[in-house]
Amino acid sequence: MYSNLEGKKLLKKLVFLAALLCLLGLFRTNLKAEIQFQADFVSRYIWRGFDLNPYKKPVFQPSITYEFGNSGLSLDAWMSFSFANKELNETRLTLAYARRLSEQFTLKAGIIHYGWYFAPNLRFEDDTSHEVFASVGMPEIVLQPAITFFYDFTNGDGFYVLLKTRYSFDPVKFLKTSFSASLGYNGGQWLAEGSDPGFSDLNIGLSLAYAWKEFRIIPFVNYTILLLDAIGKENHIWFGISLIYELEK
Repeated sequence: MYSNLEGKKLLKKLVFLAALLCLLGLFRTNLKAEIQFQADFVSRYIWRGFDLNPYKKPVFQPSITYEFGNSGLSLDAWMSFSFANKELNETRLTLAYARRLSEQFTLKAGIIHYGWYFAPNLRFEDDTSHEVFASVGMPEIVLQPAITFFYDFTNGDGFYVLLKTRYSFDPVKFLKTSFSASLGYNGGQWLAEGSDPGFSDLNIGLSLAYAWKEFRIIPFVNYTILLLDAIGKENHIWFGISLIYELEK
């Protein structure tokens, strides 16, 4: 019988082996790639209800996503720069696979590597974490519902479930307006020892997307209502702007 720790180590090895095999297979193919550059300027860093940037200071969060043609596979590199302590305080790498299951349903799954490489006295086993996720969505119906299950099998040690909906319309040809709502359930992920799991955060958002050639400019505002004392007791209003450029090669 495996202990809980041995089981987590085995899961980690299997996930990384699967990710490596996927990447090696991609490099042997000749796929037409799509690259997306994104830069987000955000008033606060709110993540699954947690306030992750001290003193309510803004953050700059750039990312680059490389899509391997029509294979369904993508690789995303993301980072967060804090204006509170003026340092790069988080990086994130995501390997994902997406496909359409039917006319109504889509599937997306992958693995996320979190790294806090500017932590004092950095230790890889303490200052990184790893998460697998799977999402099922219905993008063709009006509210575009989707449910995503996340499981952190290292330092986060728990799961998080997100149910999300979105309604979009075009008031004018070049401007898309989107209303979104999501509800999160925290099953112990990043909670203090002894804390009870439960519905953790309710989020309401509004965004406006302006498209011009390969560029998109998206200002947005969000309101997060905390439902779990272990996450925090102060609701959050936060806003920002996304600048996106898409390149095909």
